[in-house]
Amino acid sequence: MISFSVAMDPNKGIGIRGSLPWHLKDELKLFKSNTLYKNIVMGQTTYDTLPNKLADRYITVISLDPEYNPADVKVENDLIAFLEEHKDDETEYIICGGASIYRQSYPYCRKAYVSFIKDVYEVDTRFESFDLSDWNITREVEYPDFIYRELERKEEN
Repeated sequence: MISFSVAMDPNKGIGIRGSLPWHLKDELKLFKSNTLYKNIVMGQTTYDTLPNKLADRYITVISLDPEYNPADVKVENDLIAFLEEHKDDETEYIICGGASIYRQSYPYCRKAYVSFIKDVYEVDTRFESFDLSDWNITREVEYPDFIYRELERKEEN
């Protein structure tokens, strides 16, 4: 199963200059608890800009560079082939960015972990393809700075 984890502001902003526009401890703790000891998938740019390399996760990095080979991660060169291969797996693969990876994987995602940040931030990257009307809310928790929702994709008619 393919899912995604994202935090976004009210304008679907997710990043600025390769980083998160905010630093919210509760949101970072939530991301950690949702991804610890799980399979996560991200683009090379996102992986390379991480301040820490996310210990205790099984990381797949999508890279177009056939020479790219960082230690302790699996590298895939074809995102769509990866998504097609794993879309019906019982094992969950959580997409964690960046914008191009979110956009391409969005149609494959059946579950989502979304932190809706309450304030608007200066951003240069958005998750434009996200549409809340595609999803059913299965869980919601309000925090001081964001609303966390777990979502399941609505059945297509």
